[in-house]
Amino acid sequence: MRLLPRLRLPGSGLLSLLVGLSLFTSCEIARNRERGDPAREAQRLQTEAAAASGKVKVSNRQIALVNPTGPPTFKTPQSVLASAFIKQFGDGTVIDKVLVRKAPSGPNDTPHYYLIGVGQHDGRYRAMALPLRGTDDGTLYLSSDAERYVITGIGCPTCFFDFEGSRIVGSSCDDNSGGSRCAFQMLNANTLFTSNSK
Repeated sequence: MRLLPRLRLPGSGLLSLLVGLSLFTSCEIARNRERGDPAREAQRLQTEAAAASGKVKVSNRQIALVNPTGPPTFKTPQSVLASAFIKQFGDGTVIDKVLVRKAPSGPNDTPHYYLIGVGQHDGRYRAMALPLRGTDDGTLYLSSDAERYVITGIGCPTCFFDFEGSRIVGSSCDDNSGGSRCAFQMLNANTLFTSNSK
């Protein structure tokens, strides 16, 4: 007795099925990697323990409001954000552009946004991205326990954040000729708007 009927698909149907299964599998692998990332889990536990002990007070700052017809509207002035990025870098990096950008996502995915500061340090491209938390009314907040993603151009005039789903996983250079590259770092927490900077 046959329990499962044989599935008969034309060539293009089979290819579509295989592509769909491949995409589903890669999404599940990415989700499992996020859940099983020891560094992220350690960071979360450390931040929670510090906040519970009173050593670090986790604070939130309203940054922007999602605009359905265009880019998000800033609620914290961009000049204030640029100054906060300069202070956060703390090494002479000059920020000349501040953006709120939506991460790549599928049509059914919850949108994720990042606050990004772009500038230069000693003639090198620098950028920092911080994930924002959204609320039901479209307000985007920056939390002091949000991680920082930093890229620095090494012989590269412009760098880009690389995404896997809506998460930043690395960087790439717009011109890879002659050994140009972009150094990438993920750092714990941020002190953009906290009074007890480290």
